Amino acid sequence: MCYQTTSQIAFLSLDEDCLNLNVYTPVKPGSNKKLPVLLWIHGGAYQTGSSAFSYFGPKYQIDYGIVIVTINYRLSAFGFLGTEDGVIPSNVGLEDQRLAMKWVKRNIEQFGGDSNHIVIAGESAGSSSVGEHLLGSWNGEEPLFHGAIMQSGSPLARWTSPRNLTEIAVNLAQKIDPKFSPRNTTDLLKFLQKVDAQDIANNPIKDLSLDKPGPVGNLQLLMQGDYKKVPVLIGFNSEESLYFRSMYTKSFVEMYDNDSSVLIVSSMNMSPSNRTIAGKKLKEVYTNNKFADDFGAFLQYQTDVSFINSILKTVEIGCHSNPYYLYEFSYKGELGGSMDVPHYNKAGLVMHAEDLPYMWEQAGKNSDLSKFPKADQLTMQRIVKMWTNFVKHFNPTPKADPILDNVTWQPTEPSSFRYLNINATLEMKTNPRAYKQTKDILEYYMQPPFNFFD
Repeated sequence: MCYQTTSQIAFLSLDEDCLNLNVYTPVKPGSNKKLPVLLWIHGGAYQTGSSAFSYFGPKYQIDYGIVIVTINYRLSAFGFLGTEDGVIPSNVGLEDQRLAMKWVKRNIEQFGGDSNHIVIAGESAGSSSVGEHLLGSWNGEEPLFHGAIMQSGSPLARWTSPRNLTEIAVNLAQKIDPKFSPRNTTDLLKFLQKVDAQDIANNPIKDLSLDKPGPVGNLQLLMQGDYKKVPVLIGFNSEESLYFRSMYTKSFVEMYDNDSSVLIVSSMNMSPSNRTIAGKKLKEVYTNNKFADDFGAFLQYQTDVSFINSILKTVEIGCHSNPYYLYEFSYKGELGGSMDVPHYNKAGLVMHAEDLPYMWEQAGKNSDLSKFPKADQLTMQRIVKMWTNFVKHFNPTPKADPILDNVTWQPTEPSSFRYLNINATLEMKTNPRAYKQTKDILEYYMQPPFNFFD
């Protein structure tokens, strides 16, 4: 595993030499088949996680006739520390992912995969990574992928926003050695290269940056059409922010009641006076009360501002050029592993990362499906079928299928935001969440440069 604060798998070591990937194939060596390829990028807030079999076992997808690749990439300071002047290059974690894509492009046919039919996919930070790779054109380079799956993450979200890179790097060095005072960034680089990797891992940096050189922000790139035109399957869970509920202390929630400007995230450019006005209007979308007295409304706001607004803005722009299949995962089952989470008035039931056990075998959790209700097993079968259909056909429902309630999952369009609600049944719906209301508020008051959309 790549260096991180803790390893969730005891038998795996933490190492700087961690750029490994796993290839799972349903065909024997020497086969002349060329099967579609799914390349998975794990989540973990760019701080934790791994491509390991124990996290992402292919058991439930491999029989659907695809080759599966799961990859590692450097995390936290090792992958996302940098300096503004480039002496310490930023974003090497994303470069690791790109290097893995190049390896797959060159070598996957040795495993029965089709190098001209690759779908990159990820969840949370893995999803926002997929979105980062969608930004920009190929500039004459041979395409490394041909479709994308994005689960609960977008490059337009604030948690991918650039920060003061050099200051963060200096602060890390001074946590390791309080006496260290660099004269320049070259000194800083030499110091960090000499210290023990474990010392860096023991001091995780909270404000990671997916910084890009140049003046154009992620939202501006999308708005000017500078993104790769491929089919995309993209969506969110019904209440992502339930995962983070322990962070929302009484004083934290009261901060939003006492200062409406806080509702507009710092990554969005807006004048101070307009930030207060827009924040007040935004709060009224969710509640007429105090958030402290309406925690369900606060969860809804946090889910939208942290995940869904940025996802839907990505969809709104991208679906003009290529099919974007939008979904909401709202099925609450034992397989998701979070049945003990309390339900709050008005809020959804399915929290962040609760969709993963419906796709991947996770050791010790879902290896024996007979222990779970039939409805959970059916939901898993449906998700795996639709996701692998997309990998194979760039369409999650290429033909009527009784297992899928014979539903036709139609691509979305910005006028109606068609989406598939994945619950105990599969149902096409329109206009999810409060996006149209919040979008009107944010777009009226936001100012260039356009970097993010929360």
